[in-house]
Amino acid sequence: MRQRYEELLTEEQKQKALRDSHSKRKPRFCGLTVHFTIGGCPYRCSYCYIYDMGLGTKPSPNPLSPEELTYAILANRYFVSGRYGTLIAIGAISEPFIFPERAISYLQELSMLGNPIQFSTKSYLSSSYANEISRLPAPINPLVTIVTTDLVDILEPYAPSVDKRLETIRNLSSAGLKTCLFLRPIIVGVNYREAKNIMELAYESGAQCVVIGSFRITYSIYLQLKNLGLDLKEVEQRINTKYLRKNPRKQYTIPLTTEEKRKLILLARKIGLTPFKSACCGNSSNANVICPSVCFETGFCTHCQNRCWERKRPELDAVREALRILGITAEIKKIINNKLLVSTWEDNPVIQVLARRLIKH
Repeated sequence: MRQRYEELLTEEQKQKALRDSHSKRKPRFCGLTVHFTIGGCPYRCSYCYIYDMGLGTKPSPNPLSPEELTYAILANRYFVSGRYGTLIAIGAISEPFIFPERAISYLQELSMLGNPIQFSTKSYLSSSYANEISRLPAPINPLVTIVTTDLVDILEPYAPSVDKRLETIRNLSSAGLKTCLFLRPIIVGVNYREAKNIMELAYESGAQCVVIGSFRITYSIYLQLKNLGLDLKEVEQRINTKYLRKNPRKQYTIPLTTEEKRKLILLARKIGLTPFKSACCGNSSNANVICPSVCFETGFCTHCQNRCWERKRPELDAVREALRILGITAEIKKIINNKLLVSTWEDNPVIQVLARRLIKH
């Protein structure tokens, strides 16, 4: 696949792509984050952490062409192409559909790789646009973010309306895409009580699943939400604000309790939505591939219809041979019930992918 772009692009284009971060960054558990825009996001949601990362509110298109971006990704030594390769996650640091024509061009090119693709969005996507996405050759898993209906003017004053996002869910679902509600962030004491209503609205609009996520906070986000008049007593009970003040740009996770998560998962199932605790599970389930973050081994699994825990895992010798072929030196920590358990993700992200690539279907 890389050879195609070697021949297609000029030397200048290839060097430009190889200087880009997509050619170097290690994937996260949710996959390799791919950015269609740079410079920030215009929606300016009150809870968003990207502005503490130095990003602004005036994004511009990624300077790489779709072909250059795809070449950069293929050049990444941690990336494995194909359906059982590295997950692709779009929308981590900005809204991906701010430039819709550019976005569909990127999706069309990336989908040629065959990797499972997931995007998160708050934008309105028309039925014709949704149909274009549905015709792409790779598994596509849309996440549509809705976190509040009561506090929109406070939390998301510049984002598209909830009604428009529900219409986006309808359009994507009608096009045949397995669309998930992205219920993140859930801020305890603020929007947690809205979860049932939001899940019901999403289900009625055609959503089939929900990704339930916690809240990442920085000191400036804390001050902003406080100044907006929100009651943050429950947040303050779960984090020492002195730590926030000492490290103002550092992100801290405000987790839900085990009981809070359990209630939301049960509620989602009762409504008719498949619940996921992580976005990577939604992407993997949609593509019918085993979850690379091995949630089913760590207690993070919600036992969806993907049934990762039942799938056969590779023999130890097969794993070693695959690592040898890929030129990766790594320690395999242990094998439990013939299941590979690897704890070397930070050093060798490709190893996690092997757990999926070597599955016998």
